[in-house]
Amino acid sequence: MKLSVVIPIYNAEKHLKECVDSVLDQTYRDYEMILVDDGSTDGSKAICREYAERYPFVKVISQSNAGASAARNAGLRAAKGEYVHFIDSDDMLAYDNAYADLSLKALDGENQIIFFRRERIREGVEGIDAIQPEYKADGRFCGDVLKHVLSSRYILTMTCPVNKIFLRSFLIENELYFGDGLEHEEDEWLPRVISCADKVWFDKGVIYRVRNHPASMSNIKTEEKETSRARSKVIIASTGMEYMENKALSDETLTLTAEYYWDYLIDACVMCGRLRSEENRRTVIDELKKHRDFFKSSRYLNAGNRKMLGVMFRTLGVENTVKIIGKRYGKQS
Repeated sequence: MKLSVVIPIYNAEKHLKECVDSVLDQTYRDYEMILVDDGSTDGSKAICREYAERYPFVKVISQSNAGASAARNAGLRAAKGEYVHFIDSDDMLAYDNAYADLSLKALDGENQIIFFRRERIREGVEGIDAIQPEYKADGRFCGDVLKHVLSSRYILTMTCPVNKIFLRSFLIENELYFGDGLEHEEDEWLPRVISCADKVWFDKGVIYRVRNHPASMSNIKTEEKETSRARSKVIIASTGMEYMENKALSDETLTLTAEYYWDYLIDACVMCGRLRSEENRRTVIDELKKHRDFFKSSRYLNAGNRKMLGVMFRTLGVENTVKIIGKRYGKQS
């Protein structure tokens, strides 16, 4: 079959049927659907079983709660399609011909990633709330995909897996599985994926619809959650840059990548400055100290206006620099 649709699910009974039905309503039929129940405690598991009993191409995987990364990886390993699309269980496809439109031009077995656009609806608000801007590229793109994406400053491209379809063999052969134990693990995963690609497709169509609602994980902002997010940003930046250094990337691409990851470190410092608990602030600062090699590399210090920040970390120390960045950038945000 051509496509595997993987839907990780955790306590999603409110929106799950609308999500699954948006796939079942597609005019395109050459797909399987894999519902990965990640230890739900509401009615999600029963809904999954109901669909599997009605449709032979719907498969259910049940596992103990391990997070979205583990659920996506389980779906990827079970998938049989040439391509795989990860859909969040509270989202949906934008219209009934979405997959058909892509299959006619992009799902040709050659493109490693198909980029398309997403729109957003906000719960309680009528109509479309926001639409992802168009790509500069149009159709097939061959070459340094990471450089093109970073230099073009495409919004929602390095951080959003659902507005893309991936060649399954490309992910498997490059061991591109989702990491675990991080907030917004897709922010760590997607740069790695894009850096391995050299033949992709950019489609300007709006294929996917995101639902923004108060219960969404991205909208939860407790002190502990913000601490975890700040710590994750440090790890994503440091390990991501280490990964890129081990690849045969051009100097220009590495510089763009360093600038990209510097922004993660700045965000982490700003978030750290806003934490009320000294223990939580210490958690983030200790993580920065663990990854201090990022600040020492001369390559990173050449990344545009981040050079001064690197010098500050090296000369003033992590704690003093965090305080300065928190005050300077925190006011701007």
